Amino acid sequence: MSVRAINAASPQSFILTLPDLPLARGGRVRRHRAAAWWWSREGDTPAQPQPGVPTVLLVHALTGSAQAGGKGGWWEPLIGPGRALDPAKVRLVCFNNLGSFYGSSAPGMPGWPKGRAVTLTSIDLARAILLGLDALGLKSVQLAAGGSLGGMVVLALAALAPKRFARIMPVATTATASAWIVGWNHVARGILRLDPGYPHHGARGLEVARQLAMLTYRAEPGLATKHSATRGIGSYLEHHGSKLHGRFTAACYESQLDAMDHHDLTRPLPGTRGPALARIQAPALVVDVDTDQLFTPAQSTALAAALRAHGRTVQRATLRSPHGHDAFLLEWEQLARLVQRALRLPPA
Repeated sequence: MSVRAINAASPQSFILTLPDLPLARGGRVRRHRAAAWWWSREGDTPAQPQPGVPTVLLVHALTGSAQAGGKGGWWEPLIGPGRALDPAKVRLVCFNNLGSFYGSSAPGMPGWPKGRAVTLTSIDLARAILLGLDALGLKSVQLAAGGSLGGMVVLALAALAPKRFARIMPVATTATASAWIVGWNHVARGILRLDPGYPHHGARGLEVARQLAMLTYRAEPGLATKHSATRGIGSYLEHHGSKLHGRFTAACYESQLDAMDHHDLTRPLPGTRGPALARIQAPALVVDVDTDQLFTPAQSTALAAALRAHGRTVQRATLRSPHGHDAFLLEWEQLARLVQRALRLPPA
């Protein structure tokens, strides 16, 4: 008996118009919109999702976009025909974070709260994604995966909608932002605000804040393999600062720092009792990076222990890399194996 091969269609990017979104710390996003990305088999479209196609939700990190795969995607080497995340086998969906710069509602856009300081949380970013899933008619998610801030949002999603997510893969992240993370973000925020063009026209402030962040995202052994102590590293940092200035704004950058700082699933969600983490039902593959200096392996160990204490199925894995926190955007062979392992977790 011959079996017809299932072909992947081309990836699609689009904008969703969503209901108004009240924010956890006050304010409301009106005329809410979300930039979205989709890659699936032929015939499975955002306008008409086919039943029976498993959904994999990917959540990007601090300055990423909805484009997870395809040329220039932040997980491009993992996504595509024959790869760990094959759009002929699973439906791949990603949303640009609320408050980011790539098409979703954000500071300076119509509908963003005015006349007051807006402080986003990881819960706000997760609620925006849930509205996007609702708009697409995607009631169940086979796997939600993301690293760093994306991992925080993955955990928040599973706490907000525990029956919706069958498996989760939080990478290089934590159940609650540590003093170390918040401290680095405080310094970055101070740099942003020193720029005379802050918040919507900051230039040098955003570049230097990015340079500071790059040093926390990497580890000394990885930097030493590419840059000498006296030359190279400065050019590397200036390059990354300039790149971010060309594609982001200080106001959007600060909104994502806020979401990271105000991530705490050890506290109850509004209207509930007990830690938000206890609401998660999905089995988890909790992944750390052995050289991560920002989201340390100890934080992943604590996250896994907390989930187990609440009776959840947890597996642990470590990305071994000289490159530090950003290994979840660099170590493709290890990541491919881990994604496939996460897809094989027994569902909730």
